[in-house]
Amino acid sequence: MKILVTGASGLLGSKICLLALKKGHEVYSVYREHAVDSGKPVKLDLTSWSDVFKAFSELKPEAVIHAAAYTDVDGCEANRDTAWSVNAESTRLVAEASARIGAHLTYVSTDYVFDGEKGLYTEDDEPNPINYYGYTKLKGEEYVKQHGEQWCIARASVIYGWGAEHKPNFATWLISSLSQGKEVKVLTDQHVSPTFNTNLAEMLLEIAERRITGVLHTAGATRVSRHGFALKLAEAFQLDVNMVKPASMREIPWKARRPRDSSLNVSKALMLLESKPLRLEQALEMMRKETVDKDGKESLKLWK
Repeated sequence: MKILVTGASGLLGSKICLLALKKGHEVYSVYREHAVDSGKPVKLDLTSWSDVFKAFSELKPEAVIHAAAYTDVDGCEANRDTAWSVNAESTRLVAEASARIGAHLTYVSTDYVFDGEKGLYTEDDEPNPINYYGYTKLKGEEYVKQHGEQWCIARASVIYGWGAEHKPNFATWLISSLSQGKEVKVLTDQHVSPTFNTNLAEMLLEIAERRITGVLHTAGATRVSRHGFALKLAEAFQLDVNMVKPASMREIPWKARRPRDSSLNVSKALMLLESKPLRLEQALEMMRKETVDKDGKESLKLWK
């Protein structure tokens, strides 16, 4: 199967490419700034209709997984033109181009389309973003519905894991900090559904292979506070849990508001998919195994 993956140099996109190649797919790895070394690299400006249409028409992928996004929440608040261009407008172009060539489109969206007043949101709950990042991702969802033909909107939450060395994520930041003996302050009053990048990539590939359509929550299967997540991470990697200190949202000088509880209900994915959302303990065990090198020793360099 010919699969085109956008954001191929990122935490999620790079993992999708690697897993797709292992499964024998022909992979086109789309990037803009950071070159990729897996699949067939395609440097592409996703905000240019002519570039997107030309590339899709020439490559003719059977499936597109659109993982590229501007995910810096405060950055989106401060740089709204860029956020709109990358998260909303480029998604419209990808949806239009995918529809023109008959490709199935999987759009990776976010729990931040919700306001966080409820928690454990289902696919049928009404989105109501409270920051510009969430707003642009929701507009991306709307463009997929308007301009796509065969599509799946796959929502995740706090994606973490190894990869994308140019951009640390919550887990790698925490592991690095604690392994260096640094104290960290983590929120006790924000709840999420942490999503391991390998698990998410497996789910997205299954969606593409089976051409599943509709909205699907593809997050981790555990609702937990950021603080609780940090403690589980520290325990899993045998780091000092006493260095993880509690903090509250009111202490953080954010530019953009954050939802208090944007956790996602993944019951639909658990019933529908063979690659099921993992509970946090399962995902962290898998993440630990990914740090083991070919000699069976833990590769500590990955922790830094």
